[in-house]
Amino acid sequence: MQNPAYQWVDIGIIVAYMASMMGIGAYFTRRQKSASEYLLASRQIGWFAIGLSLLATLNSAVDYVIGPAQILEFGFMNIVMILPALIAFPFIFKWFLPFYQRLRLYNCYEYLEHRFDARVRITVTLVFILWRIEWLGTTIYLPAYVLNVTMGWNLYLTIMALGLITTLYTTLGGVRGAIWTDVAQAFVMFAGLILATGILLWYVPGGMGQTWALARDAGFMRFTAKIPEMAGTPGILAKLNLYLHTNLTFWAIIIGGTLSKLTSYGADQVMVQRYLTAKSIRDSKNGFILNTIAYVVYSLLFILLGMCLLAYFKLNPLPAGTKFEYLFPYFIQHHMPVVVKGLVLAAIYAAAQSSVSSGITATAAAIFSDLYLRLFKGKVTVEEGVSESEQHQQVRFNRICMLCLGVCVTLFACLVGTMHAQQGLFALFSKIVGVFGGLIIPIFLLGMFSRLVGSLAVCVGAVCGLVVTYYWAFATDLGFGWTTTVAFVVVIAVSYAVSLAQLAASCVVASIPPSPPPEKLNWLWSSIMARPNKDAG
Repeated sequence: MQNPAYQWVDIGIIVAYMASMMGIGAYFTRRQKSASEYLLASRQIGWFAIGLSLLATLNSAVDYVIGPAQILEFGFMNIVMILPALIAFPFIFKWFLPFYQRLRLYNCYEYLEHRFDARVRITVTLVFILWRIEWLGTTIYLPAYVLNVTMGWNLYLTIMALGLITTLYTTLGGVRGAIWTDVAQAFVMFAGLILATGILLWYVPGGMGQTWALARDAGFMRFTAKIPEMAGTPGILAKLNLYLHTNLTFWAIIIGGTLSKLTSYGADQVMVQRYLTAKSIRDSKNGFILNTIAYVVYSLLFILLGMCLLAYFKLNPLPAGTKFEYLFPYFIQHHMPVVVKGLVLAAIYAAAQSSVSSGITATAAAIFSDLYLRLFKGKVTVEEGVSESEQHQQVRFNRICMLCLGVCVTLFACLVGTMHAQQGLFALFSKIVGVFGGLIIPIFLLGMFSRLVGSLAVCVGAVCGLVVTYYWAFATDLGFGWTTTVAFVVVIAVSYAVSLAQLAASCVVASIPPSPPPEKLNWLWSSIMARPNKDAG
């Protein structure tokens, strides 16, 4: 175990990292003179920064804390978890990137008002805000939990410190500052991951060969769920019931994971905001390709880290009953050398901060355009060419909004600490993400490709989807891996049922108008892509 006197070296590394992030945010403060610059960086970000920002935004401290535990528990099923990205990404590349570039919106939920109406736009925005506050709160909690275990720091004070620092540099720098801190944090995240894996391999006698053998003997090399009761269960329905009660299975990962990736990269303002900052469609696409390559490499490195942890603790076992999620923090605390420990902890902080800063800027953009401008100013979109005083007022509103969001996220992170005492981190995070994650993408897909579904139908579908998935996740013992799929199916099914009922009613009663109105169909994907392209880059 590290000499307590050396803790100050690791603390110094963490403090230096924090100060550098604050410096980046402060540097970009002087450029924030309009809402366009503050929220979209004047659409002047290049492909390299977009690609690494996408990676750093979605891959948070969850990977560093929950990731190794998930890999230890599910083995090579984590390779299967890469497949949904490879399935979903071509759809994003082909259908969503050029669609958003053609629309030239300030945030993706503006589109929903054009295709449906203001009710749908505001409903989805509220779902997004709740989803992001919960997700970001969990993301802040995780590095605080690690520092509580490894350094003995007070859990709730650490949560508040991380929340405060991240909120301040995000508020100062806007989206441009958030993107460039993401770039720096992506390098720190990779460095920390490589260092941690290298140290583990050094501690395992025989290196990679012994690691592979120990992992194989422990049953790590499986690609499907272990359900021992399945063989003795009679009847197809009973087997299906058992399958649905299993948290992670092959098909739950493929179907739910694909829908989750479509949501994250196609209908999540946090990610879409990165596309909207691009100089051109070419920069969006090149950035997305870079993100895809980096994501696959990053995921494989985490699987290797999990294998190394498994091998190390097979040779150096902890007491029976020790939770998987505790193993990596324990290794950091007791076996990482000085400096390396500080760098790995800084990497965990970087992973958290990149996601939180991106989430705060994107959520503030949604609140600004979808709630403040739409509800209180009566404006459908952010207008260009407004007076200088109004531009300053808009920037000031967004800064206040980001500060308030930072407070909300930090308070929810404290609540996550209480919830963690009752269930594991992986299950908790999967339920929080799953409840909201499957509600938004079906609404976008219906808007882009369905000529039948109107605004009332998707509003009813969204409400039913939220109720059913919340019940599935928190009121039953059904597998949490299916939560996103359940949300998607309920929204689609209810939306079409209501639409068909409206169609039938309009055929019987002439005074009932068809839904959607014909002018709304001008906002289908095919209609948007038929418009002249202002950006042929």
